[in-house]
Amino acid sequence: MPLFQHLPRPVSPVAADLIYLATHRLPDSLGFPPSYQTFAKEFGWGRLGELFLIYVPLGDYPDSWQVRSPWIKKGMDEFYAEIEYDDPFELEPDGYVGLEKSLLPFAMSENGEYLAWDMSKRGPDEELPIYVLASRLAGISYGGANLDEFVDNCLSEQKVKQVLGTGYSPLPPIFEPSALV
Repeated sequence: MPLFQHLPRPVSPVAADLIYLATHRLPDSLGFPPSYQTFAKEFGWGRLGELFLIYVPLGDYPDSWQVRSPWIKKGMDEFYAEIEYDDPFELEPDGYVGLEKSLLPFAMSENGEYLAWDMSKRGPDEELPIYVLASRLAGISYGGANLDEFVDNCLSEQKVKQVLGTGYSPLPPIFEPSALV
């Protein structure tokens, strides 16, 4: 089954830096997850489901993965270093103590949620599980085993509520390329 089969391909995607995409190594010394690489090549930079900005390698462009991921990670690390662990943020039913230290962000919603890979759980298929960090980092929920599964979960009436919260309806199956300005 092809990845992202429910999403129409953009006519003119904003191309990711394919050399960086193929050669960059994440903290575990391996490359980007295969589903993310496919997404970045086929869709490029833009907004998924009228909600999520998926950051792809675009050099020093302000909304590139190289700029946004470290900036978001720094804010996450500062926040989690200051929380009181006797009253931790919501981890149930999907997380585990210490999960926040293993997360590497790659996307942000227009509502303030972040998508991040769990760098400690890379699978034999080289995929990284995706977690959704609630707005204001108030909780963490499991999004999917890879980016394709996350997208499918967001399109499902029942699963979107488990992944993003009870207030969400299924996201529309669209991708809107964004211009580099």
